[in-house]
Amino acid sequence: MKNLLLFQLTLALSLSFTTLAVDSQKVQIKPVPRPAKKIQPVPRPAPGVRPLPGRLPGRFPGQPAKPKPVQWGEKQIVAVATITDIRQGPTAKSLPPIYNHALTMKIEDVLRGDIKAGNDLTANHSARQQQKPVYPEGKIIVALSNVRGSLRIEAFERADKKNLDSIRLACELPIGWKSVNGKVISPWASLEARAWPKAQKIDAKHFCSVTGRPALLVGGDLSYTVEKVPPSKEIKWTNPYGDGKYKITVTNSTAKPIEIDALRQQGKSILWKESLVILCQGKSYAIPGSVGLSRPTEPALLKPGQSVSTVINALGLEGPSWPKGGYRIEFQFCLGERSSKQSFYYLSRHHDGIRSGLKK
Repeated sequence: MKNLLLFQLTLALSLSFTTLAVDSQKVQIKPVPRPAKKIQPVPRPAPGVRPLPGRLPGRFPGQPAKPKPVQWGEKQIVAVATITDIRQGPTAKSLPPIYNHALTMKIEDVLRGDIKAGNDLTANHSARQQQKPVYPEGKIIVALSNVRGSLRIEAFERADKKNLDSIRLACELPIGWKSVNGKVISPWASLEARAWPKAQKIDAKHFCSVTGRPALLVGGDLSYTVEKVPPSKEIKWTNPYGDGKYKITVTNSTAKPIEIDALRQQGKSILWKESLVILCQGKSYAIPGSVGLSRPTEPALLKPGQSVSTVINALGLEGPSWPKGGYRIEFQFCLGERSSKQSFYYLSRHHDGIRSGLKK
C-alpha cells in the first residue's frame, strides 16, 4: 500500500515539473505554408495549327537554316528532262508535312547514268516542307538515284545555260572527285605521290591537282551491279541487311572486247581497291586497304560476255559517323562515272564488334 502511494506521488510531481517547464518557454506557432502552385506545361500545337511565335515555320530538328547546294558530281544519274505528268501521292501529316508525288519525265539529254535519251520514265519525289512543292515547266536538270529497285528524284532545277554548263562539268569527273576553287581533287589525295606513278602518262581531260592521277571513266556498253552479300550468320532483328559486305560485278555483255579505263589492272590482277570509291554521309573514301599505285598499270580488259567481281566490306571505312543504337545509312559504290546506292541498317550492339575485328 505504501509503495502504491509512493508511486502515485512521484508521478504527480513529474507531471507538474514538465508542465512548468513548458509554460516557462515561449512557444512560437508558425503558419502552415501553402503548397506551391503547380505549373502546367504548355501543350504542343496540333498538326495544322500555326506555330508559336519564335518558331520558324517549315523547319524540323536537324534541318539546316538554308538548303545546301546540290552536289551534282556525286549524283548517280543526272539528266535534262521535261516533266510531262504529275501524280500526287499520300501526304504525311507531320510538322512540316511530307508531300509525295510521282513525276513522269521525257529525257532530253543524259549527263550521267545508264538511262537513255528520248525515253520516258517515272520517278518518285518526296519533299518535307511547309508548302506544297511547285514543279517548273519546261526543261529541268534532274538528279535521280536507283535505291532498292525504284527511281527517286533527289534534286532538280531549271536548265538555264549557266546551270547546265556548270553541272555538265561536274558530271565529267568520276563520282567522288571534287572541283574546289578550280582545282580537281580525287578521293586518293591523302596518298599524295603514292596515288599514281609519275612515270605513267595518260591522255585525260582532268587530273587530280594533288596526286596527278587522271580522271578515268568506265564508258558505255558495260553492266555495273552491286548486291548485298548475305551474312555468314543471320540473326533475327539484328542484321537483315547483312554485315557490310557487298559484291561488285562488271560485265561485258557485248560481242567485242572492252577496255575499262577506270578499272586498273597489273598483269592478271585487277586492282579493285585502287579503282573503286565509296561515298558515305557526303564524303568520298578510297576502299579500305588502298595503298596507291607504285608501278604503271593498264585498263582492265574484258572479253565478250566476261564478268569480273570482288567483295568489299563497307564497315571497314574510317571516317563515317557510327553512333550508338540503330539507324539507317547509305553506301554509294562508285567506279568512274558508274555507281550504285545501297541502304544499310547499322545496329551498334552487333556491328561495332565487326568493325573492331576489321581494324585488327
